[in-house]
Amino acid sequence: MDLKKIFNDNKAVSPVIGVVLMVAITVILAAAIGSSVFGQGPSESAPQSNIDIIVLNQTAIKLEHLGGDTILLNDSASTQIILTRADGTSIDINTGKSNCVDTFDVGRTQVLLIMDAAASTPTTMTQGEFATVKIVDIKTKQLIADKELRF
Repeated sequence: MDLKKIFNDNKAVSPVIGVVLMVAITVILAAAIGSSVFGQGPSESAPQSNIDIIVLNQTAIKLEHLGGDTILLNDSASTQIILTRADGTSIDINTGKSNCVDTFDVGRTQVLLIMDAAASTPTTMTQGEFATVKIVDIKTKQLIADKELRF
């Protein structure tokens, strides 16, 4: 066996280097994807509640908490109540002007005036008009309740 001949034979060097580089790139990509996927904490979820929404009159609705998590109604940083008319106009119901309770627990009811944040008097809905009321958790941007009403 001639040692000079073994060290001067470069026929298999290029494929071996290519395979080593491909394995290294695959390992680096797998580590990067794994750290980004497994490095995230658990996602936050909105309160899960069963809320019944009914019409009291042309200027007020009634919320009834039938079960589930507690909702912070009077905290505008965590919960938003939106009434959308059939024509697409929306009213962000101001819970502060309706004397809402801070924590809306199971078994409680709450009457809300249909009053926009900028308005000083309740908005009057016309009889027979359809509207959709949505209760949204602001932190997670998830829907808590959604109901179509007929006034």
